[in-house]
Amino acid sequence: MIIFVNPVKSNIQIFSESLNALVSKSQDLTKKYQEEVGKWNMKKLDNLTMVTITDRYMPYFTTLENEARNLTVPNGHEKIKDSFIKSIESEASSYDHFKKYLLTGNRTEDQLSIDKLSLAYAYEKIYEEFLFKNH
Repeated sequence: MIIFVNPVKSNIQIFSESLNALVSKSQDLTKKYQEEVGKWNMKKLDNLTMVTITDRYMPYFTTLENEARNLTVPNGHEKIKDSFIKSIESEASSYDHFKKYLLTGNRTEDQLSIDKLSLAYAYEKIYEEFLFKNH
């Protein structure tokens, strides 16, 4: 006789799977946007077209951030959720500064864009470590 056990997932497993799904969406969004930046870098897109593309992408970051805010977090793991939200916020802020740079040519905006993207990556390392341990 074979007995099938229906494993009950822990709150941490559920949180980890939910976060992993959002991370996957985030990575896909970032990849698609960076492909557009690549076209701009190769002069296939002009500044105003890149501004329009940036404006088109911004609501997706807001949606992702809102989805993350609605995650149920097991006790003691709020920092993980917050790091994901801060990463998304920083990435969106980076693209907003990039847009300002495209419109004005102001190198300070370009540097702020780079700094915000670096900050997003620093936050990403926090939740990626959690996901690596819980996958």
